[in-house]
Amino acid sequence: MSYSIPHWVWDAVVVAVAAAALWKGGRDERLAGSGMLLAAILSKLLYQHAQATEWGILATDAAALALFVWIALTSARWWPLFVAAFQFLAIVIHLARIVDRSLGGWAYISAEILFGYLVAIGIALGTYNTWRALRARAVPATDPGATRR
Repeated sequence: MSYSIPHWVWDAVVVAVAAAALWKGGRDERLAGSGMLLAAILSKLLYQHAQATEWGILATDAAALALFVWIALTSARWWPLFVAAFQFLAIVIHLARIVDRSLGGWAYISAEILFGYLVAIGIALGTYNTWRALRARAVPATDPGATRR
């Protein structure tokens, strides 16, 4: 017996994380949340339901990776490093599918889903840490939520 998470769960997670990032996050969280939301919308539009490499989703994931890497390189926080790493792994799965056509469709899409949720969790945790830091006023107002120097 196989089980799959209903599609609306991912949509709800993306909207909730993006809304939280835009509402309570700092610059990095807002950029990442907006990027994730845009990538999710583009992925829905470009998904071909094919048993082959999803080239449109690969391009969308590559653009999201570029955004997350830029955020990680310019941020004083740790969470963008993990988000960029999970997004990179999503790209690796696309490349593995291109190189090895025997990679099953179930493994391909399951890995994409897993890394998508890990990206969302990373952005959500970054948003929570920024919100908590602002609320507690534990760090200087110039860089709320900073976790590395």
